[in-house]
Amino acid sequence: MKALPSLVSVALAGATLLTLAPEAQANIKNPNDHPRYFAELEPHGDLVFLHRDYGLRRYGARYYDGLGDPEFGLGFRASIELADPAFIPKLNNTVAISFGLDFTNCRYCRDDFTIWSPVTMQWNFFFNDQWSAFADLGAVLRTDGFYRDVWFDFATMVGGRYHFNDNMSLTMRIGYPFFSVGVSFFVG
Repeated sequence: MKALPSLVSVALAGATLLTLAPEAQANIKNPNDHPRYFAELEPHGDLVFLHRDYGLRRYGARYYDGLGDPEFGLGFRASIELADPAFIPKLNNTVAISFGLDFTNCRYCRDDFTIWSPVTMQWNFFFNDQWSAFADLGAVLRTDGFYRDVWFDFATMVGGRYHFNDNMSLTMRIGYPFFSVGVSFFVG
C-alpha cells in the first residue's frame, strides 16, 4: 500500500516542476500555441497495480490481493479533440474525449486475462513545445475473459507527454486503474 502514495507523489512533483519552470511559461499563456491535431492515437503498455476484488474470491481466488497482484498488458487509446481552447480561454488547453481497449494478464481470472474499456474526458495543458500534461476522468468497464462478468468502475488518471515533434510524443499516465507508458501520434 506504500507504493501508491510514492508513485502519486512522483507524478505530482513532476507536474509541479513543469508548471514552475520559467520556460514552461512560454506557451501556457498563449491559447492555440500547440500542435494542430484532430485525434491522438496511443499504443501503450499497461501496469495495473491497484484494482478491486469484484467477487474474484468466489471463483477460487483465495489469495487475490487488490494491491499485491499486479497485471501487465497492452492497450490502445484514441482521444478526439472537442474544444480548443477549453475551460480556461486564456490558457493553452484543450478538452478531448478519450476511449480505448486494454488487455492485461490476470492470474485469478477465469480466462487468465482482463479486458478494460475506458472512456474519459481528457483535459490537456500545453506548457511549451516539448511538454504537456493532462488529466483523465471517466469510467471503465472491466471483464475477466469473454464478457461473461462485466463490472463498471470510475477511472481517474494524470499524465504527461514529452513531444519529440508536432506529430509524436512519449506519453505516461498514472492513476486508477492504470499506469501506462506509450507513444502518442497526433493526426489531422
